[in-house]
Amino acid sequence: MKKLIYIFLIITSPIFAQNTGNNQLFEYTDTSSAVLNIYANGNYGSSIFNNEFIDVFRLGGFIDNQMKGTALSNSKRINYFGGEGSFGVSFSDPIHKLYGNWGYYVDISSNASGAIQFTDDLYELVFYGNKNNAGDTSFIGQTGFHSRSFKKFSAGIDNNKLKIGVSFLSFSNYNQGLVQSGYTYTDSMGSNISLNLNGSQIQSTNVLKQIGSGFALDFEYRLSQELIAKDSSHSKSTTIIIGVKNIGMYVSRKNSVLTKVDSTYNYNGFNVSSISSFGNSIISQQELTDSIRTISDTTRFVGLLPFEIYFYKPPTYLKKWEIIYGFRYKIQSSYRAFLYFGGNLHLTSKMNISSYLGYGGYSNLQFGLAINKRFKNKLLVEINSNNLLGVFSREQYGKAAGISLKYNFK
Repeated sequence: MKKLIYIFLIITSPIFAQNTGNNQLFEYTDTSSAVLNIYANGNYGSSIFNNEFIDVFRLGGFIDNQMKGTALSNSKRINYFGGEGSFGVSFSDPIHKLYGNWGYYVDISSNASGAIQFTDDLYELVFYGNKNNAGDTSFIGQTGFHSRSFKKFSAGIDNNKLKIGVSFLSFSNYNQGLVQSGYTYTDSMGSNISLNLNGSQIQSTNVLKQIGSGFALDFEYRLSQELIAKDSSHSKSTTIIIGVKNIGMYVSRKNSVLTKVDSTYNYNGFNVSSISSFGNSIISQQELTDSIRTISDTTRFVGLLPFEIYFYKPPTYLKKWEIIYGFRYKIQSSYRAFLYFGGNLHLTSKMNISSYLGYGGYSNLQFGLAINKRFKNKLLVEINSNNLLGVFSREQYGKAAGISLKYNFK
């Protein structure tokens, strides 16, 4: 039975890339000056594996029964493990108008992500085998995965209320798949094992050259309400920012491998002609491969880009303490909706601390912290983590870190 699962994991193997990702949830928008921003950030996490378990995937090591048992106790119907990361440079200029009230912005970034979602039954099969499931069916449908690496070039216009941009994405890795339905069944005597798979995968990889392109639109809208300071000396808008990224199409070169699987394999034992039969594989790998009947075709692939929707409320800095919150969701990325709620402490005119509790994404409950400090009214330095406790503890379920350097041209 372990060979059946091994073959299944071979089909989905590219998901285990160690990638990290975007955690710039505290976007301190400056609409009164041109801003150059250099940023880098990353995160990875899991809803089932703690950092001790994840470190074995990353660094190698031994997975003991206690680690497996802890993960099993955390398992849900669908479980998640993944990460994302980006590094980039952006420049926005709301002062010098291109047309009417419209300023402009440009952004160049390098991005990577990888994730898997899988059922609790699949986890038990992989780490415990099928002995405990004798006479029962293990469901592995809705197991999905992706691994992507791309560079993004964006430019657009911004009137401090609506931002519209166009983007070109150059991919060096594009791999995603989904098992729409599937199961394994072991009869009570262990004499018959069945494996059913119905799924598909698209894969294009070449780290040295472009394997596909994406063309996308980005939108962001600011819902604002005027606020008056307590002493009536000045006013400022409180803003909720709503946006969507990467609405568009992906077009590969004619080098994408499209694989489809829709088969059932039955194992009914083996004949013993002599004692030497036990020296051979009980399950023939060739027989298994022929029975599953994967259909592969090298072709040009055209599909929707995995877009992202979000909203968040940044601080206004009019109060000593104020609420912040936000939401983020990525399509086709084995990523749960991420929600966070917290507050910003306005320590001084040049320093702020934001903290929050979040839930979702690749992990579960997380504690985040962001600190920003302005130097000589020109340079704003921010460090942040969506999962601060995970940086220090092996019992947490992921890690995150980010830095942003913003220079204002007044």
